[in-house]
Amino acid sequence: MSIVGGQGKAKGKIFRIGHLGYVDGSDVLLAIARLEMVMHKIGKPVPLGSGVKAAQEVLLAENL
Repeated sequence: MSIVGGQGKAKGKIFRIGHLGYVDGSDVLLAIARLEMVMHKIGKPVPLGSGVKAAQEVLLAENL
């Protein structure tokens, strides 16, 4: 998976997450954890672990 910034008019406003193949729940959890860390590092008020916890709950509900 890769995480990159927006392009054109969206530059500096969004980020994009992409992949070139199979992605499983572990990949999603890692990507969300890294996003939380980056957001924290740049001063955005994201409680560490909140996104990972939400994703874990979804994955558990899907019996993965």
